[in-house]
Amino acid sequence: MKYHIPNIAAQLDLFENLKNIEKIVDNLNKRRDSGLDDELKEKLKKHLIISSVYNSNAIEGNKLTIRETEIILNGMVINERPLKDEIEARSLANATEYLYSLINGSEALTKRTLLELHSLIMENIPGIEGGKFRTNDVEIKNSEHKPISFLDVELEIEEMFKWMNRNMHKYDPIVLCSILHHWLVWIHPFTDGNGRVTRLFTNFFLLQKGYPEIVIKIGDRDKYYNSLIEADKGDITNLVELFSDKLRQTVNVYEEFLNEYDRKIAWLEKFKKIGVENYEKAKETYSYQYEVWKNQINVFKALFCENVKELNELLPNFVLNVKEYDILTYSQYLDLVEDRKVSNTWYLALSVYDKTNDKSLGFVFFFERFKYSEKISFTATKITKNIKPQIKLYVTARKEQESQRLERSIDLVNIGTWGDQLSFGVHNRKWDPKLKEKNQKGSIITVRDQPSKIIRTFLEQILYTYFDVGKKNKNMP
Repeated sequence: MKYHIPNIAAQLDLFENLKNIEKIVDNLNKRRDSGLDDELKEKLKKHLIISSVYNSNAIEGNKLTIRETEIILNGMVINERPLKDEIEARSLANATEYLYSLINGSEALTKRTLLELHSLIMENIPGIEGGKFRTNDVEIKNSEHKPISFLDVELEIEEMFKWMNRNMHKYDPIVLCSILHHWLVWIHPFTDGNGRVTRLFTNFFLLQKGYPEIVIKIGDRDKYYNSLIEADKGDITNLVELFSDKLRQTVNVYEEFLNEYDRKIAWLEKFKKIGVENYEKAKETYSYQYEVWKNQINVFKALFCENVKELNELLPNFVLNVKEYDILTYSQYLDLVEDRKVSNTWYLALSVYDKTNDKSLGFVFFFERFKYSEKISFTATKITKNIKPQIKLYVTARKEQESQRLERSIDLVNIGTWGDQLSFGVHNRKWDPKLKEKNQKGSIITVRDQPSKIIRTFLEQILYTYFDVGKKNKNMP
């Protein structure tokens, strides 16, 4: 039985996502290449190791909490937990540290390094000999997949590395690492520790390619397993999407640490003027504003997805697909308020595909500080209370991985909040009848009622403008 390379669905939003991640990683690497403080690098590494160890072990059934994992990795003992759980945490942390040392030494990803990682993961675990491929046939509990014979494991591992080296430049790095990840899981080369070593192996590959590591969290377990099952059936699309999302989350971690470090440096320079209490108070000034903003933006997402679903049911010749991304964290929100660099600002990506003529186009909603609102600085000696910076959701068309300004026939410009309500910036053509006709051209107004109507109008207008729906005897709902 030989491994067959899975297919990946030719989805517009997926390819857009991969291309966008490439740019996000490039921006992050430019910042990292400019030089990071040693203390900051150590904090980042420690945070990622704790998160990775906790989640990877939890996926395999380890009962330690993330706090207990942190305590153990700091050299303490927790008597309430089984010794095996503690050993697994320390062993996986050691293997992860070793992975970083291999990357720093530009070590190649080979069969030998794979065995070394497994040896460290299984270190001190009774009854398991680490660093050796299995010597018997095995079955995976609660899985339909039957791993290959132990007699074929080493040959299949060698074939995997040969294929990797031959195809290194033919695939996007995220797609390639997804295939390799599934291939290793499919082989199931070890008696125990296959999941943990495969996730480490994946991060080894990503770090070699200049990408940050990923953390598959315990909350992702069902999606992760289902993605592997789909890959067993020949479609690796869902696993690629999962890894893409995990990369975005890691970039967020890096940027939040970097921006907070920059903010701290600026604060230290003005320490005598503002003091630590005033600094923290200045940041907390916007916490309530953020919570209101976040809740309302999530309301917009729910309404948008609901209307897209209805259109899919009414337009059989069209496929509309919405890809959702995480909303800005509070730290990212503050970073945008201060005009700091935040790469990961996509919130929704809508892809529209017309099956009658094979035409497709994407639309991306992304966060940005409203240019007509003032930016603030938390290290200023005084923050005026009436300054209310606004973070809004803008929309752009995307074609062939390039952003395009929306046609002027599209009313919607941005989405924000006004008090505890959603607000929409729209071209004023029919939204406010009180304005005189001569003042309507080019005028952008704020509308705070009928959000569903605004969303439906946006969808109708993009279908009419870009896909001729309503022009050629095609019926709109």
